[in-house]
Amino acid sequence: MNTKLDEEHYVENSFLAHLQRIGWRIFRQNKDNPEDVKEIINFNSSGEPVYGDSVNFRQSFREVILENKLKESIKRINPWIEDDQISEVVQRIKTPQANSLLEANREIHDLLLENTSVSENRKTGEKSPTVKYIDFHNPDNNSFIAISQFKVNITGTEKHIIPDIVLFVNGLPLVVVECKSPSKADPINEAITQLMRYSNRRGEKEGNEKLFGYNLFMIATSNQVAKLGTITSEYDHFNEWKDPYPYKLSDISENKTITSQDVLVQGTLTKGNLLDILGIFTLFVEDSKGGGVVKTAPRYQQFRAVKKILKRIKEGKTPEEKGGIVWHTQGSGKSLTMMQTVRAIYRDPELCGFKIIFVTDREQLEKQLKDTSRSVGYT
Repeated sequence: MNTKLDEEHYVENSFLAHLQRIGWRIFRQNKDNPEDVKEIINFNSSGEPVYGDSVNFRQSFREVILENKLKESIKRINPWIEDDQISEVVQRIKTPQANSLLEANREIHDLLLENTSVSENRKTGEKSPTVKYIDFHNPDNNSFIAISQFKVNITGTEKHIIPDIVLFVNGLPLVVVECKSPSKADPINEAITQLMRYSNRRGEKEGNEKLFGYNLFMIATSNQVAKLGTITSEYDHFNEWKDPYPYKLSDISENKTITSQDVLVQGTLTKGNLLDILGIFTLFVEDSKGGGVVKTAPRYQQFRAVKKILKRIKEGKTPEEKGGIVWHTQGSGKSLTMMQTVRAIYRDPELCGFKIIFVTDREQLEKQLKDTSRSVGYT
């Protein structure tokens, strides 16, 4: 079997087709011309892409964001803003002050969540008005674009890397996907190794860190198995996503075998779920083993639990209906689930005015909660 063709047809094209079904626009990059990107308008009965017109997102393979898409999105979300102010806030997110990849990633993440400002709303006279890069409350007001074979230069060289799929929200590359044929001996570890190479995590300058400064999470997939991790995740911290909540498996397909990749795409890359993972569930915490700060993506159980908690609080008619119990095994991340719940309540317009009280039955748990809340910036 030709593993390259198998990878493209069975894994990559399947991934792209699923993205298209959940509302993403999908494109394929011409590896010889940065200005030539063809839109994939659908897939034929054999699963092969049918191409539409070419579009121009970049002038150079050195560029890692889709700057015009970012500018269009900022104007759409903040209709009062002027062109020179748009250039100012674009430059701000393009040039983080941090030195390391992790610090730059955290700086950009904070900008996306906390927003930025300009000196004045020239239409109303308001001073220091907030400028949003992403509309978290109306997912459809954002741009969702996936580009396969997204070629970028290796910084400081004429060489390049070509991630299989890069997912852009408002022109910012939030997700990088590496696809491997399931016929390989160890496709997931091979994909993770390649993602580490792309992000310069192997101690050599062999990738492009700027691309990963914006990264929310990375995906390694063979279709049959798909796992996600962050820019600090080691091999054993890439995890499958086993529940597409709030969707059901029947929402994915009623007549085909559902794969690990199908569940991960439906559970993490639908517009609302992806923005929730960005705005609520992604945390920078102190490594419990003393390894410094790490970036954590949620486990599917945490995502599901927090979403169900908020659903009960908002829809329950009685105290009993609003309450409940979340059962955790030891070491399964209950402190992080609590912090994610705090953030979900804080960012919900209906609930943000409420006070949250933690009650524990052991001093050790109290200290653990204090340490966790401090590490994520809550105390």
